[in-house]
Amino acid sequence: MIPNFSDEYLTIKSSVRTKLKVEGSIFIATAIPIDPEESAEEWIRKISKEFFGATHNCFGWRIKKGEQESFKSSDAGEPRGTAGKPILSAIESEKLYNILVVVTRYFGGVKLGTGGLSRAYRSCAQSALQKAEKVTKWITSEISFSYPLSMTGRVNQIISKYNVRVLESGFMDYAKARIEIKVSLLETIKKVLVEATNGQVKFE
Repeated sequence: MIPNFSDEYLTIKSSVRTKLKVEGSIFIATAIPIDPEESAEEWIRKISKEFFGATHNCFGWRIKKGEQESFKSSDAGEPRGTAGKPILSAIESEKLYNILVVVTRYFGGVKLGTGGLSRAYRSCAQSALQKAEKVTKWITSEISFSYPLSMTGRVNQIISKYNVRVLESGFMDYAKARIEIKVSLLETIKKVLVEATNGQVKFE
């Protein structure tokens, strides 16, 4: 695991939208929480289609998947660095991950200049993010394992102690389980299960 890695991150609970008018131009920010496995590009296409008559649909997204972090932004035809980066800057300033912000612009006839554009895009994105309800989430991993039926009580105590999510369980000749746990606790719970079952646990 990389140094200082955290499996906890902040995102928004649900989609929000805000509108800002600057010198006749209308800016509409749409902020969407996205799953790390989900395609941000698909959402961008949907929003661009919704606002098909807009002058620009600029965006920024920031994703945390496992130990990897990634981001992307686009000026979508605006002068370089005046839209995508300010949107991404707003996301970073709110310390958010797994989120996409698309800012749609309807040109109002007055040129804002590079500084004015940057401020407008950042302000509109930030207004949506500040309006959204924030939630803390965790990066998790799944493990499957089996163990002797006689050890069920001990295993249940461990599962309860580490507050894991049981996805599947079954009992035949051996007990079986598939659980979801924070990435940072994965190796710890494996070690504890081995010790509690005297090495009789088998990981799949």
